Amino acid sequence: MRLRVLVAMWALVLWGLFEVGGGLAHHAYAKGVICSGINVGPDREEHPSPMHPGDTCRPRVHSSETRSYDEQRAVQRAERDDVVIGSCVLGTGTVGLIGLFIQGRMRRRV
Repeated sequence: MRLRVLVAMWALVLWGLFEVGGGLAHHAYAKGVICSGINVGPDREEHPSPMHPGDTCRPRVHSSETRSYDEQRAVQRAERDDVVIGSCVLGTGTVGLIGLFIQGRMRRRV
């Protein structure tokens, strides 16, 4: 039983790290709206990030998918949610591992 709980806590820690890392890698907390692919302005010319209202983002270079400024901003906000959820999951897993460690120490003393 203890081994299953230990594995579950480690799974939570890894899942939390994955969520946090993924959110941060996708510009979740960037000050501006960042296009990770090609940022095309209203003049149909490529521009460096950050995006401005009226710009269009092509997140993947060889794809026809495009996102407006507002859509890209919404994607970044969703990534922020991933960071928050991942932090909570990471914290839960860490607290669980610490609890198991303390329980094991207390059991050995008795």
